[in-house]
Amino acid sequence: MRVAPVKLPGSIDAAAVDLLRTLSAPDGIHASASTAATANYRAVFTRDAVMAGIAGLLLKDDVISTALVQTLEHLRALQGPEGQIASNFEIRAGHAPAVSFGTLAPRFDSATWYLLGVAFAARAQVLDPEPFRESVRSVVRLLAALEYNGRHLIFVPPGGNWADEYIYDGYVLYDQVLRAWALRLLGTTYSEVAWIEKSLQIQQVISERYWPAAAGQRHFPLASFSPTRTHDVFDLAACSLLSMSDVAQPIGDAALEWIAEHFLRRSALPPVFHPVIDESHPDWPALRRYHLHAFRNHPHEYHNGGIWPIWLGWLALALAHRGRAADLDRLRHEVHERLHRQGAFSFEEFLHGRTGAPGGVGQMAYTATGLTFLRLAGSTGQRRVFTA
Repeated sequence: MRVAPVKLPGSIDAAAVDLLRTLSAPDGIHASASTAATANYRAVFTRDAVMAGIAGLLLKDDVISTALVQTLEHLRALQGPEGQIASNFEIRAGHAPAVSFGTLAPRFDSATWYLLGVAFAARAQVLDPEPFRESVRSVVRLLAALEYNGRHLIFVPPGGNWADEYIYDGYVLYDQVLRAWALRLLGTTYSEVAWIEKSLQIQQVISERYWPAAAGQRHFPLASFSPTRTHDVFDLAACSLLSMSDVAQPIGDAALEWIAEHFLRRSALPPVFHPVIDESHPDWPALRRYHLHAFRNHPHEYHNGGIWPIWLGWLALALAHRGRAADLDRLRHEVHERLHRQGAFSFEEFLHGRTGAPGGVGQMAYTATGLTFLRLAGSTGQRRVFTA
């Protein structure tokens, strides 16, 4: 399942959709067509597949949308006894499925992306939500148990979400936003008023705790906090999802304004985390030690200041959702300029934060999804899927 590098810029949009279709199979949407030996990217990763499936819903593409439903059905069948949702799985002929719930740490965002996948597929009427009711209820109960202390936030271990080699943990904003969004949508889907009320409680705590008044003038919310430290860094994924979901909207609006002023209006693209951790930073020794297969977080690379098309795609959807057309145009122009300068592109995971050179594993559904979001932001497809 090899995909040739794309000659830019004219063929990138069509090639992104072609890659998503190529990765769509009866067992779900695979993470990559790459045969890289360092990680099992041929597996179906929950978050990657759900996001790719949402792109399929935006496109009204039957192949991708059907594979989203098949992904969700397999995740339901492979669900753990306490409601756990697999981080990834691989269906193997003649063998039991290979299922992972996390390696160094449990991946809590597989549960929240599963919930969102069910919600959006049901809203798009490509999935009957009724057979998923008990599975969804088990996940909701699991997340409530993980909350444990009744304070409406989940404590996430290092490596507990998509940024599995970045050193932030505790009450990570990204995970709280996904949970609040999923509960609100599914509360409507299943007429569960308690879930909607819980979503509002989480939203209230986000408004209070991630934008501390005592910290003075702010531009973006805290990425996370714990009993021992506060990670007051910019988290593009959290900010984009915050704005797109309408969770704690004033905070999301402020973050979008800062992104536009600090990056887009200066012909720059926002990295996934900012500022970069370099050799002089006090967190460098911990970051340098923390990796699964090999160290990838050199300054301006991977999670450490790399530019990820998937999160630029969510940013584009958020800008369109909030009516920021001029900033969306700037984002599109800058992405196309960066990719054009490369000459060829194989849908690698990220771009170097300074040089723009592609890095990481290629032929990624994650990247094809982000570029599809970028193209469709503001379209009738976005309005149909996210506001139905």
